[in-house]
Amino acid sequence: MKGKKEKESKRDKILNAAAEEFIEYGFYGARTQRIANKAKVNKAMLHYYFSSKENIYKEVLKTVFNLLIEKLNSIKVDDKEGRPEEKMRQIIDAYNEVFKNYSNYVRLVIYEVITGGRYIQQIIFENINRIPFNPWTGKLYKYFEKQIRKGNIRKLNIIQMLISLISQMVPVYIAKPVAENIFKKLGLDKFIIEKFINKRKEFVMDILKHGIFKKSNKRR
Repeated sequence: MKGKKEKESKRDKILNAAAEEFIEYGFYGARTQRIANKAKVNKAMLHYYFSSKENIYKEVLKTVFNLLIEKLNSIKVDDKEGRPEEKMRQIIDAYNEVFKNYSNYVRLVIYEVITGGRYIQQIIFENINRIPFNPWTGKLYKYFEKQIRKGNIRKLNIIQMLISLISQMVPVYIAKPVAENIFKKLGLDKFIIEKFINKRKEFVMDILKHGIFKKSNKRR
């Protein structure tokens, strides 16, 4: 058991170090020796877990992808499990938790997207049936389709709704490290930022709620 935990710990350290390296230098500028140094492992150990820089990069992207998919797929879609507003809140909470706890990974995904998304496309295609928002088999997509048919929310493009949700939350976490450094230099409490993020969640929820529900179904 101890050996397994140590193995997982070293692997996680390598992935965390790799995320920082790729964010700072990009894929082509990143060096496996620097990743090994940051993770405090030798280069042979790094290649034991990941045989190439490309494999490390893909694994970092898969980490945040899998975290999001698991959290989104854990949301129950039975009508007895709450109203559509509650599902929206659970989706926001899932993204918020990953953005908060794995901010370096998220920034790397953004880097991957703006540089063409070669690897993230491959990951998506390989896992398309696991994505809860895919229009063919996605359980959350089907849930919102059902809510539209029942008249609980107005007719809309569900994918566009998801994009709006993500785009409303991502900038806060991109700017968070900068804000924390500024607050630290000013001697201000970093928890002010956490309060702002929590208020942001409610603000986004309010926008979405009042944008997707039919007028007669809006709730305060």
